Amino acid sequence: MLLTGNISSFASVIYPRTIAVLDLTVNNSETGVAELYSITHILKVAGLPFSITTNVDSAVQYGVVIASSKLETFSLSTVEKDTLISYVSNGGCLIAPNVRDPYLFALFGISSSVNSDLHFNISFDISLGEPSFRWLNDTLEQTISLGDSSQFATFLNTRSYTTSGATSLAVYNDSETAITKHTYGSGKSYALGFSFKSLIAVNQTNRDYEAQRVYSNGFEPTSDALILFIKGICAQTISNSVWLHTSPFESSATLMVTHDVDATSAFDTMHLYADYEQARGFSSTYLITTHYLDDECMADYFKPGNYPKVQYLLDKGHKLASHSVGHFIDFNDELIAPLGTLGNTTSNYLPFDSCIATPTMGSTVLGETEVSKNLLESLFGVSIRTFRAGYLCFNDKLTNALDTLDYQYNTTASANDVLTNFPFQSFKDRLSSGVLSDVWEIPVTISDIFHDDVISPENYHEKVAIWLDVVSKNKANYAPSVLLIHPTRVFKLQAEQDFINQLPDDMMVCDFETYADFWTGRNSIEFQTLLSNDSLTVIIPHTLLPLDSALSFIVDNGQDLALIKAQDDLGNPIAVIQSGWDDNGVILHFGYYTPLSVNPGNTAENETVFNCYPNPFSNELTMEVNVNKQSRVSLSIHDVMGHTVKNFNSEVLYPGTERYKWSPANLASGIYICHLTIDDRTLFKKIFLSK
Repeated sequence: MLLTGNISSFASVIYPRTIAVLDLTVNNSETGVAELYSITHILKVAGLPFSITTNVDSAVQYGVVIASSKLETFSLSTVEKDTLISYVSNGGCLIAPNVRDPYLFALFGISSSVNSDLHFNISFDISLGEPSFRWLNDTLEQTISLGDSSQFATFLNTRSYTTSGATSLAVYNDSETAITKHTYGSGKSYALGFSFKSLIAVNQTNRDYEAQRVYSNGFEPTSDALILFIKGICAQTISNSVWLHTSPFESSATLMVTHDVDATSAFDTMHLYADYEQARGFSSTYLITTHYLDDECMADYFKPGNYPKVQYLLDKGHKLASHSVGHFIDFNDELIAPLGTLGNTTSNYLPFDSCIATPTMGSTVLGETEVSKNLLESLFGVSIRTFRAGYLCFNDKLTNALDTLDYQYNTTASANDVLTNFPFQSFKDRLSSGVLSDVWEIPVTISDIFHDDVISPENYHEKVAIWLDVVSKNKANYAPSVLLIHPTRVFKLQAEQDFINQLPDDMMVCDFETYADFWTGRNSIEFQTLLSNDSLTVIIPHTLLPLDSALSFIVDNGQDLALIKAQDDLGNPIAVIQSGWDDNGVILHFGYYTPLSVNPGNTAENETVFNCYPNPFSNELTMEVNVNKQSRVSLSIHDVMGHTVKNFNSEVLYPGTERYKWSPANLASGIYICHLTIDDRTLFKKIFLSK
C-alpha cells in the first residue's frame, strides 16, 4: 500500500505552500511504483505537505513541482513542457531527475546530458553556501556513496550535465556535474543526474553496489542526505515552511533500546537490564528467540523453566518481539531457508542446525516467523508485531512472510547497509520492482557487535563513545537510532548505563514499538498551511482529529511571525503548545515528554550514595551505602559473565550509612560488578580485584 497525499479540494485552497508531485509513471511506461514511492518517501520523511497529480496544469498551481521520474522527449507533450517553462519563468520551482529532453535544456541551464555507469559518489559543493545545503553538515553527507569502487567497475546509471548558465551544485567522482541549479526568469529549476528510485528504493532493498562505507556502528547518511537536500530546496522556496517533526513531542530525536535474547546467558542476566531500564523510567523491547529445539548448535533454552524470566520483563513494563526460532546464520539463503508454507507448530517445525559447515536443515521463513509469533502470544498473552532475524540475516522472502502473518514491523536491516536511518515501507521479495508491503522496516543503527574489536570489560568505554558519535550525528538530522544490546554480560549493562547517562537531555528513549507506532501514525497525517502577512495557520483535516499528542510541527523561522495558530479545515481552532526551536524556529506540539533524569537516584529528597573502596583492591572491599530515608536494600556481586559470586542478605536500612565487607577467597583477578538495589532503583559499580 502506497501512503501518499492526493490532489483534493482541501489542498487546492492553499496550493502555493504545498508541493506537487508530478506523477510520470504512465507517461514513462513504468511497470512498478518504485519511482513514485521514492519521491513520496522523501517528502514523507521530510514531513512536508504534498499532493500527487498526473496533470501538469494542476501541478503548476503549487509552490514547488517535483517530477517523479525522468524527463524524456516522450514524457510530456510540447504544450505541457511549455506550461512548465512558463511556471518557472513566473516564479515557480521545478525539481526533476534525469533530464534528457533537449527541449527543456534551456529551462535547466544545460546544453547536454550524458549517461554513465562509472560514477561511485556525489560531492556537494559546500563552498557555494547554497541554502539548500543547510542540513548537510557532516562530511559523509557532503559526499555520498553510490558504490564501492574497490569491488565494482560499474555502478548504477547516472546522468552528467554540461552547464550553460546553470550552477553546478554537486559533481561525481570524475568531476562531471551531477546536480544543477538554474535561475530562469523569476523562478528556479534543479536537474538531478539520477533517479529517486536509485537512491531510495534500491538502497532500501539493499540492491546497491555495496555503497555503505561501514556495515554497522557508523554514520551512513547517503539516502538521508538526498532527503535533506530536497527538504532544503523546499524550505528555501516556501517562506516559513512547516513540516512534521520526526521525533515525538518536543524531543530532538529518539533512541529505541532493543535486546536480542538469543542465548542461555541472556535469560540469566536480562532481569538486571529490565530493572535498570524500569528504574530509569523507560521501556525497552526484548526480542525473544524461541529456541525450543535441542540441536548441535544451541540447547533448548526456551523452555518452561525460563518462561517466568520472560514474564518478568512484561511485569517491569517492557515489550516482547520475535527473534526467530532457530537463529540460523544461513537464514538469508533462500535455497536453505525457502519461504515455506503456513501451518507450522512446535510439533511439525523441527529444523536442525549442526553449527558446522553443513547447512541448516528443514528451516523455512514462515516456520521461523509463524511459530515464534504464536508461541510468544499464546504463552504470554501479548500481541507480537515486530520481528528481527538472527544475525540480521535478511532473507529475500522475509517481508513476504511478515506481511502474510500480519507483523507490522521488522528491524533486521542494518541502517548503514540500507543507507538510511529513517523508517521505510518494505518491498516484497526485496525488489524495488516488486509489491510494496504493509511491513515497516526500522533498521538497527548501533549494537554491541563489533567484529574487528569485540566489546569487552576493558574497551566498552570506547564503544560507548562510538555509539554517542553516531547518535549525535543522527540527532543533527532529527533521525532516530536503534540500539541493539545482547543482555548476556553485566559489563554490557554498564555500557548501556554509561551511554544513556551521556545522551542529551532533549532526546527521547523508548521501546521499539512506541516509536514505530508514532512513525506510522505520522505517516498518515495530511496538513496544509496558510501565510497571511506575518500570521501563519496550520490546517488539519477534521477527519484526522484528535491528533496524537506526540505529534508536532516545526515552523521554519517561526519566531519572526506575529501569530501562529492551528485549525481544522472547517475553521475550528485546535489548541497547541508553542515553544522555541533551534535558532529561530517554533515547534507546535500537543503534549509534553518528560526526559530522563541523568541520575534518578540523586534528588534532594532521596539521595543515595554508593561507594566501593579501595578500588582496585586485593584482599578486602568495603561497600558503603548511605540513604536519606528508610529503604529496602539488596546487594550482590557478579562477574562479567553475569554469574553471581556473592549475595548479601536483603535488609531494611534507616537513614544513615551502612558498610558491607567482602573478602573473596578463590576468585581470579579481574573486573566484577557490584549490583545495589534500593527499593525500585538500581545502581552499579565496577570494581577491580588485583591479587
